[in-house]
Amino acid sequence: MSDSTNIVGQQIGNYHLDSLLGHGGFADVYLGTHVYLHTQAAIKLLHTELDEEGIEAFRNESLTIAHLIHPHIVRVLDFDVENNNPFLVMDYAPNGSLRQRHVKGNRLPSATIVSYVQQVASALQYAHDQKLIHRDVKPGNMLLSHNNEVLLSDFGIALVSQSSRNQQTEDVVIGTMSYMAPEQIQGKSRPSSDQYALAAVVYEWLCGAKLFRGSYIELVTQHLSAPPPPFSEHGVQVPPAVERVVFRALSKDYHQRFPRVQDFAHALEQAYQTPQGFVSSQSPAPASAPRQAIILPPPPASTQQAQMQMPAPPVQMQTAASTKPVASSYTDQTPPITTFPPITTFLPGKSIPPRATSAIRKTGRVLKRGAIILLTIALLLTLALCGGSYAVYHYFTTRNTTVTASNGVPAATTKADDFVNAIVSRNYDHAYTDLGPSVTNQTTKDALVQQIQQDNSCYGAISGDSRVTNNTTAQGNSLNYVYNMTRSKMSQPYQLTVTLQQDDGGNWQITDYHNNITSVQSACSK
Repeated sequence: MSDSTNIVGQQIGNYHLDSLLGHGGFADVYLGTHVYLHTQAAIKLLHTELDEEGIEAFRNESLTIAHLIHPHIVRVLDFDVENNNPFLVMDYAPNGSLRQRHVKGNRLPSATIVSYVQQVASALQYAHDQKLIHRDVKPGNMLLSHNNEVLLSDFGIALVSQSSRNQQTEDVVIGTMSYMAPEQIQGKSRPSSDQYALAAVVYEWLCGAKLFRGSYIELVTQHLSAPPPPFSEHGVQVPPAVERVVFRALSKDYHQRFPRVQDFAHALEQAYQTPQGFVSSQSPAPASAPRQAIILPPPPASTQQAQMQMPAPPVQMQTAASTKPVASSYTDQTPPITTFPPITTFLPGKSIPPRATSAIRKTGRVLKRGAIILLTIALLLTLALCGGSYAVYHYFTTRNTTVTASNGVPAATTKADDFVNAIVSRNYDHAYTDLGPSVTNQTTKDALVQQIQQDNSCYGAISGDSRVTNNTTAQGNSLNYVYNMTRSKMSQPYQLTVTLQQDDGGNWQITDYHNNITSVQSACSK
């Protein structure tokens, strides 16, 4: 069944294969007609043959995908394995994909881009809330329904492909390199990896060229380390606010991207509403507005008499009667201002000797420098005292302070949730890196994976998880987080407990994890 040229006209499941719609690196898609209902659907056949364990994993993953019900996600109608060949039955999108609608090299209008991003982001956010990562966001997987609404296809197909253990091509495992986030290349996919891919698609729509170009190795290197080329390199003028939004979503560090893909879509829409970014609220005055010359009144008579006693350079006096208003703009020079000679104060009948004046000035400079030095020394001593006090406080609090379940430790909560999410999404490499040294020194990654796979085989794949917020316990500087877990073969949930402890540096480490699955349901026999 792997030969796509020989199976058109054959039947798979309850569908007659009418024609080939598309050929990919790991699957072929056919237009099929239900033999009884006479309804059309898209049939995706994976290029692989599964063993018994692979069939079970494929069905578990497909069951998760089939429960994704969203107006912008292609619905999975059915799935099965026939003659060890897995296939999916999906809604048929008659208007093709956005890759077919918009030919490579064409730029899209801003309104069209915003509309597409909003629809795709809403689908991705829904999946992320269900703890599912797409892993292959690209124009070819954005289909168009009968009313031209965007439908995101191949949701979770990377997981299905991993379950099938297809080793024929790298694309089966890692997706499409042109849109792949750095952490996904390294085997650590996260929800923000889909945000990066969507931003790479937006980049292509804006300038008509892909984010990076080159060979496979060159693409890997550029996604890992090269900054996105400015739009100006493609001869495209993009509003600065839009460029900032797109480049933030393309950050190499996923922490620097938007917290959610829906936030990226909203920011892009807002950026187009203010395309020039920050604009000053002050408006320049009209150029024709005249600027009046400033005239200072003459000095008092007593001052004039005092000045007459001192030699002074001649000064050109300007009166109001001889001054005319001067029209000016922002480029005009400063208008003329009446000036007067400096006034020198002295004791009547006495004068200060030059040597005394020089000594007074030197004394003042010495006192000023001394005051500056003393203030600098006092400031440095204060900073050193504060720093030392904080170091002592931090040392004793991290080692001896008892943690309570109610005081809120976001770093520990994030670490525990990240570990559980990695296990649920079968990202075992990432789950192992979350473990602290006290665990990794006694347990290898292979042992961890083997235990998880044994649980999946006995009790079915994990179908849901939720942290019990009112069951977090503390003991000393340790925290215990409890999660309710559900599996496809279990009628009731069991509990997974994750224990974290602060090290000397104040960092949280996972020191233990265990579950009560055998007390909820007896162990299966191999």
